[in-house]
Amino acid sequence: MIAANHGGMTSKALMAIALAAATIGSLPAQACSMAAGYKTPTTLELVAGSDSIVLARVGAAIGDGSGPDQTSVELIPEQLVDGTEMPARLQIFGHLGTDRFQATPSDPNELHKANPDAFMGGCNRYVFKRGMLLLLFLRKMPDGSFRIVSSAFARTLEDVPDADAPWVRAVRYYNSVARLPKKEAKTLMQAERERLEATGDPVDALLAKDIGRQISGKRSQNFD
Repeated sequence: MIAANHGGMTSKALMAIALAAATIGSLPAQACSMAAGYKTPTTLELVAGSDSIVLARVGAAIGDGSGPDQTSVELIPEQLVDGTEMPARLQIFGHLGTDRFQATPSDPNELHKANPDAFMGGCNRYVFKRGMLLLLFLRKMPDGSFRIVSSAFARTLEDVPDADAPWVRAVRYYNSVARLPKKEAKTLMQAERERLEATGDPVDALLAKDIGRQISGKRSQNFD
């Protein structure tokens, strides 16, 4: 489980909470920007840097509204996509959507750009709908707990309709090549792209196009 460290919260964390609280109560007009040189991770990089990848269901808001806990949402892992361990419970900085400010569902056919909500406020998606199924990249910490990878503008908090969605299929495939030597991975990806292009299936075409992006190293956002 990921536990919030409220007793020793940094000023940066407190500022992030204040920003999100202000944003969720207003129109989503505040855009996020990054320092020059930041490079949004590619899917291959996200997969290679993860210890586990899971599908998790958005649960309840955490806290009674009287302190920092009000800015957390519980996530219940349901399926292990990659790795050997699946935590029983996770939590993430965020809110459940309201009538005034709702979570934007991810486009099931988008494999490159992050959910539009990732471009507001704190550079990450932080408004969710209860029951939403998220694909999460996890890193295991020295104490045995898991931390959710939430890189700015990256596809780290995408919701999917089910375990067979195109995004889940893409991540499963990249898991098979992400940790191989680059030359070997490129050869395998080129062959898989050609195979998918030849099927005539529209989802396969989406996957083939995204594999081409991974081969080229194309990023959804650059701040050079």
